[in-house]
Amino acid sequence: MEQATKLNSMQLFMLKIFEKQLNSKQEKEIKQLLSEYFAKQIDEEMDEIWEKRGLSQRDLDEALITHKRTKY
Repeated sequence: MEQATKLNSMQLFMLKIFEKQLNSKQEKEIKQLLSEYFAKQIDEEMDEIWEKRGLSQRDLDEALITHKRTKY
């Protein structure tokens, strides 16, 4: 028998917000907002990684043209 997972505080908060029925336009807009939020978080994390490793656009350009496939 599987153990029930408890909802965290954010999940409970979201349930309260969305008690009201949303139309498809509202749903789409909220999904877009969440997507933009998480994309921003990823960008910020990637910026931190680049800064820590001292990476540059040149490093990225070189990685794009480097072939690292296994030869068969």
